[in-house]
Amino acid sequence: MAASRLTDEEIAVLLSEVSNGASMEAVCAAAHVSVRTFYRWKRKFDGLTPSGVRQLKALRRENSELRRLLAERSARPPLNASPAADASERRAQEARLREMHGVNLGRFATVRVHGG
Repeated sequence: MAASRLTDEEIAVLLSEVSNGASMEAVCAAAHVSVRTFYRWKRKFDGLTPSGVRQLKALRRENSELRRLLAERSARPPLNASPAADASERRAQEARLREMHGVNLGRFATVRVHGG
């Protein structure tokens, strides 16, 4: 869909003119928009003042920023996980397996010992 030539605040002013009694056809002709476009705007911004439209845009912007931050935060590993402890635990387990079974583990190899 093409971007509107009018800002959201200007659209809210046009809607308020019609709600104050101006002819919808006259307002549409002055703004060079179709009646269909006017009804679409009415469905989107009905009852909002120009300041309300600004607040709505600010809230939508804030909401998208919070969603982005939440997605970033959930993509990262938890802060309390200590990779050093996991690595040292893994090294200790590898050493035990080497001593017990003579197994040498590579970087991507794993050995399951049954009944050990």
